[in-house]
Amino acid sequence: MQDEHGNDALTLKGKQVLVTRAASQSGSLCEHIRSCGGEPLLVPLIAYRRTTFSQTERMKWLQAVQQSDWLIFTSQNSLDAFMELIDRLDRLQGVKLAAVGKKTGERLETYGLRADFIPKSYTGQALLEAFCNGRLAAEQVTIPLSSLSNRTLIDGFNDLGIKVASRVLYQTIADQASQKRLEEAVASKQLSAITFASPSAVRFFTELLPEKRWRSALNRCVVAVIGKTTADSLEKLGVVADVVPETFTAASMIDALANYYLNKEGSNQNEQQA
Repeated sequence: MQDEHGNDALTLKGKQVLVTRAASQSGSLCEHIRSCGGEPLLVPLIAYRRTTFSQTERMKWLQAVQQSDWLIFTSQNSLDAFMELIDRLDRLQGVKLAAVGKKTGERLETYGLRADFIPKSYTGQALLEAFCNGRLAAEQVTIPLSSLSNRTLIDGFNDLGIKVASRVLYQTIADQASQKRLEEAVASKQLSAITFASPSAVRFFTELLPEKRWRSALNRCVVAVIGKTTADSLEKLGVVADVVPETFTAASMIDALANYYLNKEGSNQNEQQA
């Protein structure tokens, strides 16, 4: 039996999957886990707080946007934060839009906008390579940021001689209200898998738990991540992700997790038959 994504509908049957994404972004992810037969356990580790700006600061930022060749959104969160600041969409006339990720591109469309470029590989590095190889060109780009955004993309543009107008539009913080639930979740023997959709989720997972507990949980459970950047953040802690999808989306992460169990359990059955 297969679901609408072409996967065995029950490949996650009997599996409790920890979802660490912000609650506002976890609905479809939890539903996808259920469609594969699993039990999502939502313990949001991330919360967002908008940066406050004076009217003068806001207008200065919008002027920088208008003077840029490209406006680059690296996530849906950066897009939403930007749209709360802009007063008129006609300010974007003549400015090309780039989105890192399919979902960010789709989110743009809900605002009546369309991405001029989305890299095939949903990473900032893939976007940067398009400027490196001459496919895209700019004298100045604007990048809305989170307080935890790394400088890789900014440094890459600077190395190319491209001016960057960047601004932190929102703070990414640990959801302290989830600490007790997280402690209970990792202590439970029912937990089968842990999912991380960003390096921030990895960071807060390790901040909200004593090291002995988070290491034990990551060693005991199957660890699935949304993409290479998140996998890299785990590797810095000495942890290797079990599941990294080829396409860096939340849905693909769950599909890959389901296939992981399908292959693992199929292999066990073959060994028993042998």
